[in-house]
Amino acid sequence: MSGESPPRTGTDRRTFLKTVGITIGVASYGSTVSVAGDGTGGRENGWNGPRSGPGRAGATGDSGPAPFPTLDWKMDLDGGMYHVEPVVADDVVYLAATTNNTPGERSGYLGAYDIETGDRRWKRTDVFSPKTPATDGERLYFSTHTSEEADGDGLYALDAESGATTWKRTDHDVWSPPVVAGDRLFTSNRDGTYAFDRENGEIVWKTNGVSGLAKDVGDALSYADETVFVSDGNALDATDGSVKWRTPQDDATLGTPATNGEMVYYTQTDYIAADDTTVKIEARSSDTGEVEWTYESKGDNRWDGRPAITDSHVFLVDLDAESTLRALDADSGETAWETELQGRFLSSPVVGDETVYLGSRYAPKLNPAAGSGLVHAVDSATGDLRWSCLLDNDGLETSPEDAPAAGEPVVTDGKLYAVTYPANATLDYKYTYYSNFFVLGPCDRRPDGDERLPSDGPDGGDDFPPLDVCIDVVSNLDLDSLDVGDIVRLAASCSTGRELEFAWDIDGDGQYEESGSVVSATIPTCGSLTVELKVTDANGATDTATVRLSTN
Repeated sequence: MSGESPPRTGTDRRTFLKTVGITIGVASYGSTVSVAGDGTGGRENGWNGPRSGPGRAGATGDSGPAPFPTLDWKMDLDGGMYHVEPVVADDVVYLAATTNNTPGERSGYLGAYDIETGDRRWKRTDVFSPKTPATDGERLYFSTHTSEEADGDGLYALDAESGATTWKRTDHDVWSPPVVAGDRLFTSNRDGTYAFDRENGEIVWKTNGVSGLAKDVGDALSYADETVFVSDGNALDATDGSVKWRTPQDDATLGTPATNGEMVYYTQTDYIAADDTTVKIEARSSDTGEVEWTYESKGDNRWDGRPAITDSHVFLVDLDAESTLRALDADSGETAWETELQGRFLSSPVVGDETVYLGSRYAPKLNPAAGSGLVHAVDSATGDLRWSCLLDNDGLETSPEDAPAAGEPVVTDGKLYAVTYPANATLDYKYTYYSNFFVLGPCDRRPDGDERLPSDGPDGGDDFPPLDVCIDVVSNLDLDSLDVGDIVRLAASCSTGRELEFAWDIDGDGQYEESGSVVSATIPTCGSLTVELKVTDANGATDTATVRLSTN
């Protein structure tokens, strides 16, 4: 990335008018979204670190773009952020990228960018491949991503405003991404788990032999109610590092922990070498460590992610036969709902307010390399799809062989942040060379045009045309000499789109009384009658048009 600010491209808010029928009828695009509650367990607003906050639950009290999204700006990362999240605090988004992932030659940067314009505020290029940082608003805390010993590897604290180093620890080369809680910073290395003073990096306590870096487990810790939960199945008192509880050796919990305060959920995916096609979630009491329930995927599940946790639900992905988002009851583990989504390579889900967001990839059947990153928004209480939005690659460099997929999105303060990567790429360098960054803001209308999700035709040929409403007047009468009581047939068959559903208001009362592509309307005794047609396509998008009937 050059020293100048990155190029900013985007789309403006859009409105339009549609004219159809015998006389001009004007209708604006409209749609409503049902809202159902799904508490986030008192999670902090914003997206302040890996999986949002100390609980690592993938949830925030903030919302994403509503009611619909549109592109604010985008840029070439000049690096990769595979399995690394953007972090947002105040009016700044922090990006931790790897620019060279060749063993022994790893490099990267951590940069701060204005959330409205994309203008760069500062950038540090003298750090190895950084993991997702955590921030308390004053400082950024992060560990590097190398697996081999190298000068400069370690745990860093940078001033959030300037990017200057506040303190660092390079006495160990590998640290888990830190958790910020109160005046302390919690993290692990191979020797044990630590609490640091977050202002100066001094050790407050260390618990030997307890590590979030156990072999094949991952590198996560989570925190709630003065307790630190570690991947190896230990729960530590956050005040002094003493063990509150641990899982029995013959019932060891291995997996990345996330908590909503009431329970802690351990997830095993193919990071566990014993079985790379099973996803298992184990829910334990955060007070005692006792198992409350266990979920295990049936059949092969190729998903390699982390669930999102709220007070009500645990959200995970099933990639057995279809791309399915599944909601489990957070207390019982029973399936609450399932929703199949278009696209492949579904990311870890995140929850903002009452909506679940997932990244994915759309690739046309005839030309898979021409695909785009894709983001879905799903009602967290019902599983209903609210919107899907393609991430426009125009002006950005993408792999000619591997279509981009959107990684785990981040939502806060009405915006959504997403990084793309070349899905299916088998060469490591592509993940740093072909990655881009997108910021979506709120819009009052559903995505269309370049942002609309297309659908392949039944024969695998060209995509269906976009939704467009049209009303034809079908009559043997002279339309220039209509009389009171004449019956006119109205047809919607000229409308375009996929799997269209038609609803008609034929008496002007604001209610849709008739369905079907053809209806009949009667010329009124006096004045005029406005008939409205609403059409809904397979993606849930709606459009309306009107026609006014009157004597001449």
